[in-house]
Formats: sequence, C-alpha cells, structure tokens
Amino acid sequence: MAALELFVEQGFTETSIRQVAERASVSDQTIYKAFGDKIGLLCEAADQYIETGGGGTEAAFLAALAAEPDPIERFRLVARGSRELWESGALELDLMLNGSEIRDPRLEELQRRSLAYKLESTRAACEVLFPDDIRRPEFSLDDIAALGTAMDSATTVTTLRALGWSMDRWEQWVIEFLTTFLDPAHEALRPSRGS
Repeated sequence: MAALELFVEQGFTETSIRQVAERASVSDQTIYKAFGDKIGLLCEAADQYIETGGGGTEAAFLAALAAEPDPIERFRLVARGSRELWESGALELDLMLNGSEIRDPRLEELQRRSLAYKLESTRAACEVLFPDDIRRPEFSLDDIAALGTAMDSATTVTTLRALGWSMDRWEQWVIEFLTTFLDPAHEALRPSRGS
C-alpha cells in the first residue's frame, strides 16, 4: 500500500496526504473520502497487513520453519527473518504505532490489535520451534511467545542498537535466547562425536 511505504520511508508526520495520493495515482479527495485523515489511512494500512498475515509472508515462513528438521537451524531462520523484517522498515512502523505522541482512540486500538497480532504470530512460530519433546518443561508455549514478543520489539531493538549492538550481534543473541528454551537433554544441544 502506498501509504505504508511512504510512512516507512519518510515517517508518519513527514508524509502528506498529497504524497500518498500521488504514489497511489488518485486524488487527495479520494484519500480523504475513503479514510478521513492520515490516522485513518495508517489504521487501514496496518489492518491490511495484519489481516493478510504480514502481506502473506507469515504462512510461507512457517512452512519453511516446519521443513527444517534441525532446531538450531530453525532458530537461525527465525533470527535472520526477524532481522530482515526490522531492516526492511518494520522498526520504523512499529515505533510509529507504539512510540507516537499522537493521542487518538483509533491509534490506541490499532496498537492493541498490533500487539495481539505479534503475540499470535510469535505463538504460531513457537509451535513449530518448540514441540513438546524438545521444549524445557517449565516453559509453556504461551510463556515463550510472550517473552519472544517482548524480545522482538522495536523498543528492544532500538535500545540495543543505541547501546552499540550491531544487527549481527542482535541476530546471534536471538539464536542464543531461543536456545535457552530447549530441553538440555535434547540431542540438538549435545556435542557431535566429531567435535
């Protein structure tokens, strides 16, 4: 969607309805009639993203995870996918939604739906990453999903980057974080005989 692209590229405040209309090849009046204002436009763009499962990428990602037999490799796929998502502009969008000084009930409702979507998506990934036979028994999938949602947030990523972490370091940390939920008795954590 043209609006979402511009919001990520330029920021919400810096993007005008006129720019969105030009990118979408429609008139300003069409945008105002359809969405009311910029917040209405942002809400609709984010809702479309949520309703389509991340633009349709979520189902493909879960299938790729499920096809990988090695748990540690699955963690690498998650860390790489998350990094690519943050580097593609999701960080800016998440900060727009959750760090905004704009007080509007529509935006507050969108923040609630966005968090619920993140938690649901993370839980779906956890079901693939942590089947009962490899998960530490003291952690439920809901526990891991909640911790994963908090870990993979714009606040965490921007804080670590401000503290000097590179995205390479962050990606490695995600893998190590996920490994803590594996049952220590699982074969994926045992050294190979060739080591």
